[in-house]
Amino acid sequence: MTKVLNQLALMLAFAALFLTSGCAFWRPDKIHYTVDTERLAPCERCAPTPAGSDFIGVALSGGGARASVFGAAAIEALAEAGIMQRVTHISSVSGGGFPAAYYALHKPEPCALSKPGDNTCNNDSITAFKQQMRHNFLTDMTLRQLVRPNRFTSPTRRLLSLRDALDNQFIGDATFADLPSKPVLLINGARYDDARRFVFSNQAIPEHEGDIAPFTEPVLQTASFSLPGCTRATPPDFSVALAIAISAGFPPLLGPAAIEAPESCLGGATRYWHLGDGGILDNTGVETLEDYALHAERGGGAIKRVIIFSFDAGRSTSPEVMMGKRNLKLWTSDPGRVVDIVGKRAQAYREVALRNYYSDSGVEFHVLRMRYTEAQIEQWPESCGVREGGAEAIKAHLETVPTNFNITDCNADLMEMAAHDLVRRTLFEHKELLDDAGLVLTAPARSAASTASGEP
Repeated sequence: MTKVLNQLALMLAFAALFLTSGCAFWRPDKIHYTVDTERLAPCERCAPTPAGSDFIGVALSGGGARASVFGAAAIEALAEAGIMQRVTHISSVSGGGFPAAYYALHKPEPCALSKPGDNTCNNDSITAFKQQMRHNFLTDMTLRQLVRPNRFTSPTRRLLSLRDALDNQFIGDATFADLPSKPVLLINGARYDDARRFVFSNQAIPEHEGDIAPFTEPVLQTASFSLPGCTRATPPDFSVALAIAISAGFPPLLGPAAIEAPESCLGGATRYWHLGDGGILDNTGVETLEDYALHAERGGGAIKRVIIFSFDAGRSTSPEVMMGKRNLKLWTSDPGRVVDIVGKRAQAYREVALRNYYSDSGVEFHVLRMRYTEAQIEQWPESCGVREGGAEAIKAHLETVPTNFNITDCNADLMEMAAHDLVRRTLFEHKELLDDAGLVLTAPARSAASTASGEP
């Protein structure tokens, strides 16, 4: 009798899953956006030309809520130092798109530091900014799945749950028409059809065969809403939240998104772009900024120097650690490892491809890289409770912060502390470069060591 009941319960469970799934409705997967060429006017200023003689970029990497919290604190620290006011472009990937979009849409005012090492902020706009980045988007998405059961078995429709959660929390149905012209917002995805980076931006990216050596190969060229013969920015009615969701659409859990477009600006056959997680190709967001700067320089811009502040919250496990583990559940226990592997190779090829052009272009390129695991944090925050060990224990713990759309207060506090420490030390170490670029710091730029010793 018990066996029969168990079998009946199993059959009922499968029936419930079928009835609440997309399969039960016999619906095709979602087409998320259709390009209407008649409504899209070609851009008037197509070349990505930054204002002024310096190209100042901020790159916010992927890494789920870990990257969101880290990116918000990094923006806060740069704003305190007077850097954000000079930033011309913000490039984001996956979780880094959350703070990038919030900053572009809401522009929270920076706090004035009361003393070196003080990370507290009494400014309501900054507090709201950082609190939003701690929001439990995982639970929010799950609840939306329950009220939209046809999304359960369709990753393309599940993507809409993240879009809806973002709109509800802080984006508020904003479209690309609502974005300011400065800084230019670049949201990175990947086009699964041809392995090209796909960039959503309120500034147009020309679609043509480039004459810049590193980008002559089609696979290295940036894809966007531009079509052969017509250069366009992301359509003004395109959802900002959808662009971020696509950038964060880690397969096979979320996405890909599908965009229906004609094959040229004059129409023609229908083509489908299948877009997803930008971290598959470059989880840092740096490559898009380099691409923009190089094209602007070749296009006759007045660039003489490129400075990119790169904030890397991507998960990375050293080969030594991996080889010392008997982890037969690698792909289920740490799926982000796939992105890490691809990212390492992509970064290596990119650096080789760009190195010669850097030296021949006459343009100074400076990428100031800040990785969260390299922060020097001496004490655990109160939210972590009583824990043993100092800086080394904290560093080891940072390596274990999971990649998810949810984060604990302890891990969030550590990520914020890491961002502030890294920004202060980086600004101190590169003070001569920043002074020469006219980036006058309004907050003390001190390293953690100099702060502790009382050195200026």
